[in-house]
Amino acid sequence: MLFLFFVPKLQCKLNYFQYLCVKSIFRPMKKDINRLKLVLVERKRTGKWLAEQLGKDPSTVSKWCSNTTQPPLDMLVNIAKLLEVDIKELINEKNLN
Repeated sequence: MLFLFFVPKLQCKLNYFQYLCVKSIFRPMKKDINRLKLVLVERKRTGKWLAEQLGKDPSTVSKWCSNTTQPPLDMLVNIAKLLEVDIKELINEKNLN
């Protein structure tokens, strides 16, 4: 099975293994900016529960928990209130730089 991998001004045909290697090289390092998933576990709550409380789609909350996307600041404030934690507990300060 061949995959096409596009690099500016370059198109390569790669097998699956080569594709995965190149993909991992060009993928930026993902930083865990929020600690939402950890705090939910500590509070014995689920992403589904949080989504219901916030009126958000569960897939949106899932993206926040996996640090694929980040919730807006006003949403972080609401999340902190719902989980009864300080907002600082939701932020991973080590990865903000």
